[in-house]
Amino acid sequence: MIGEILVQLIRFILLIFIQVLVLNQIEISGELNGFINPYLYVLFLLMLPVNINKILLLFLCFLTGLTVDIFSGTAGMHASACLVLGFLRPGFLHLIAPREGYETTLKLNMAGMGVSTFLIYAATMILIHHLVLFLVEAFSFLNFFELLLRVITCSISTLLLTVLSQFLTQRNREVAK
Repeated sequence: MIGEILVQLIRFILLIFIQVLVLNQIEISGELNGFINPYLYVLFLLMLPVNINKILLLFLCFLTGLTVDIFSGTAGMHASACLVLGFLRPGFLHLIAPREGYETTLKLNMAGMGVSTFLIYAATMILIHHLVLFLVEAFSFLNFFELLLRVITCSISTLLLTVLSQFLTQRNREVAK
């Protein structure tokens, strides 16, 4: 129990530091400015245990989003997007679960869920998070297609980094099969 909490705490700190110190500092000039911004910190929320208490899940989602907001100066945008993700996550996991359900010890990563199921799970949750994040940021449908393009490109870059981090950190190399 203590070991699992310590792993989650280290993952939280590491992903927040990577987001704030590296990914938020990347600026792509020209036509792609603002269209490729990966938000890897979402991986912390995706990998929380299956059997986590829903109140604790929402609290951790809010805390994660608020931490990124504090360091990014974004006034609650990430917190709201993370709360929506935390609210929808249990229902979506139930939707894609096998008939007998998930084991309580299942790790929500590529090795535990399988590559295809993890990709469906991660891509859907990342897309929802980014959609809410950019809708809150724009607070308008004026440039809807530009907003949609930004959601898609940022979601793809986040998903690619998520998959890359899964391959780099998996102890069990059977994922590559």
